[in-house]
Amino acid sequence: MYIVNLYRVKWNQKYTQEDIMNATGLSKKTVGQLFSGKHYNYRLSTLETICKFFNCDISEILVKVPDNN
Repeated sequence: MYIVNLYRVKWNQKYTQEDIMNATGLSKKTVGQLFSGKHYNYRLSTLETICKFFNCDISEILVKVPDNN
């Protein structure tokens, strides 16, 4: 299973969740989920939007974690 890890990117660039919401058009719920570190079913377009905002590659924000099942 993969999760999205934005903390490294966010803190290095000093953006708030509100900054990201305003710049990307993503909802408060989506941005909150992205920063939660939990598994959600994200659309590829959402991940592409975040990567475009942070000017990063998708491999930089996805982290493989053990499946708890």
